[in-house]
Amino acid sequence: MTTPEVADRLGVGRRTVYARLERLADAGRVETKKVGAGGRVWWRPVDRDGPSESEGSEFDPGATKRQYRTVLEHFPNGAIALVDQDLRYTSFGGTPEGDADVTRHDLVGEPLREGLPPSLGQVVIPGYERALDGETATYEATVDDAVYQFHFYPVRDDDGTVIEALGMSQEVTARTRYHEQLEARLRQQEAVAALGQRALDYDDLDDLFAEATRLVADVLDDDYCKVLDLHSEREELLLREGVGWDDGIVGSATVSAVENDSQAAHTLATEGPVIVEDLHEETRFSGPDLLTSHDVRSGISTIIGSVESPWGILGVHDTEPAELSDHDAAFVQSVANVLASSIERWHHEREIGRNRRQLTALNSVNRVVRQITEAVIDRSTREAIESATCERLAVSESYDFAWVGVADAASKEIRVRAESGGDGYLEDTRITVDPDDERGNGPAGRAYRTGEIQFTHDAATDPQMEPWREQFDEHGWRSAATIPIVHGETVYGVLAVYTERAEAFVGHEREVIGNLGEVVGHAIASVERKRALLSDEVVELEFLVEDVFGPTGIDAPADPVHIHNAVPLDDSEYLVFGRTTATGVETFEMLVDTHPQYDRLAVQSDGDDRRFEVAVSDLPVLSTLAAMGGAIERAVIEDGDFRVTIQLSPTTDARQLIGAMRETYPGVSLLRREQVSRVNEGVDAAIPALTDRQQTALVTAYHAGYFSWPRDATAEEVATALDIAAPTLHQHLRKGQQKVFDAVFDDRDPDPVDVPER
Repeated sequence: MTTPEVADRLGVGRRTVYARLERLADAGRVETKKVGAGGRVWWRPVDRDGPSESEGSEFDPGATKRQYRTVLEHFPNGAIALVDQDLRYTSFGGTPEGDADVTRHDLVGEPLREGLPPSLGQVVIPGYERALDGETATYEATVDDAVYQFHFYPVRDDDGTVIEALGMSQEVTARTRYHEQLEARLRQQEAVAALGQRALDYDDLDDLFAEATRLVADVLDDDYCKVLDLHSEREELLLREGVGWDDGIVGSATVSAVENDSQAAHTLATEGPVIVEDLHEETRFSGPDLLTSHDVRSGISTIIGSVESPWGILGVHDTEPAELSDHDAAFVQSVANVLASSIERWHHEREIGRNRRQLTALNSVNRVVRQITEAVIDRSTREAIESATCERLAVSESYDFAWVGVADAASKEIRVRAESGGDGYLEDTRITVDPDDERGNGPAGRAYRTGEIQFTHDAATDPQMEPWREQFDEHGWRSAATIPIVHGETVYGVLAVYTERAEAFVGHEREVIGNLGEVVGHAIASVERKRALLSDEVVELEFLVEDVFGPTGIDAPADPVHIHNAVPLDDSEYLVFGRTTATGVETFEMLVDTHPQYDRLAVQSDGDDRRFEVAVSDLPVLSTLAAMGGAIERAVIEDGDFRVTIQLSPTTDARQLIGAMRETYPGVSLLRREQVSRVNEGVDAAIPALTDRQQTALVTAYHAGYFSWPRDATAEEVATALDIAAPTLHQHLRKGQQKVFDAVFDDRDPDPVDVPER
């Protein structure tokens, strides 16, 4: 046998075996020979008076007393004994197991059953019995929390008859525990590696959490394992996933994240894992109901994520007290690190996916907005504009349903004017703008009242969507944008857009979709203005405002003031043109000096009949009038009273204008409302061709006296009034004049003849 083989057989160190074998070789009891570079073999010499080992029994019986006396007397780190057929000790060496006060002299001749503690006897006696039956036995057994390794051999006489049994034992608790720890650490490392690999394949975090909790509980042989999800605003942790817990509490049970006696709160405030060997003796904190109700006594908990920004807690628990090692804690922390990395990767991939979907949606909405802009320009009626808008949105790849509605002034309910893609959603759906009605505080009602875009990022959780949640769920819609259709201060209605994407309207998509309200509003305002200009029938509204200068604190002018027109400069500022006397001009000069609504007064002529223009801002009636395509037919201020006649298209809802008049002049009276006919000349054909800029430039220049001779205003003065450059004004005027002249003369003059240039 080689030295390692002898050391392994005896369960002792190689150095000890080598030293003692050398002494046996010096005494002639064994022989040795060097083999290879550093190896050495040992064997017993042949007994000249009897058979060799290869020719007879495992041990030479004639040499037993002689050759094994030294081994019996000097057996290291354990016990060695010979017993006879009656299971009595015949020789003993080493240290008796379990009783340090017993000597070898006390045992020789004693029955084996009486010389051994009962717990040890039931383990070793079967081994001796097998050896006496001629069998060799080797095994390990745990006795009173100690681990022993046993070897039993038969001892034969010259005839081969078994006369005794040799038994050797050695405590290997430390070695066994060390190997067990190594194996446990190996299992833990393999488990962490396997979980890390499998984590790459999981798309659902809950599936990963379930796998992790099963794995940790199995590897540590514990009863429970859990993943707690931290909700920082609620200051609690939700039992997100786990194994071993009572039915129904995973996904609903919570524990405090802030209470001083909470193990979870203690864990969140600790940099490393928290080890609890016996919860009954724990002084740092007490166990929450989740643990005590499940008879938990021991466990390990640690943060998932960082101490500065924790995601939650991973915990493993058992119903028995336990001695938990730092290696066990490191294993739990390693699993928590895998989960933290997976969570971060999941959020990162989700963000990438969201950005990708948003980019797709953004490209789609840009294309849709461009298509809608092109489509509404070509539409000649409001109905066609609204229908085209809904159709373009519903057929796009990013949106599923779109509708346009207006509020009825009497019932306050929103009436649908156009829709596309809803599959009957609006048939039984009631939406109002009444703030006192439950169905008036949804996105449409708020958008109508405030004039601001309303976004629903997740209909399943938005409390304002409660009246319509069931219908949204049936159609699979998650997000919505409700956009007021506005032009200036006028709200023409609301445009609602629905999609199956959650949190769809964010970032640049939010901005682009929000522009639709102004695009559609501008288009509707344009067709309404053109309809009013070209219509043979108009509705005339005559209003009277008594003592119009009273709220200003300025005396009314003694002479009449005639108002000819009001030209919009932007959404809130207008140029008002009129004529009056010198005393009337003085009144407006005082208004400009004392009231911020009046600005930039300009007088174009001298004498008793003076033309003037004044910039006026923040008058709701003017913005509403412009948005509705109305026009001032007659307006005069005389004896302090303001009398004005306004013309609107018959299809326009006059109630908006009446409301704006009452908002601007609370004491206004409606004197007359009637539909009248008017005669349009050849310039009718030019009006649709004029752009808003061209029409504004022509009207402003006309009323400013730019076309009079001599001119009452220069091009520079008109451009300044419009806040544009003089070349830009000339461009608008030339193009506008060309369109008017084309409309007047094209049908009257023959085609021009090409004349060669000279």
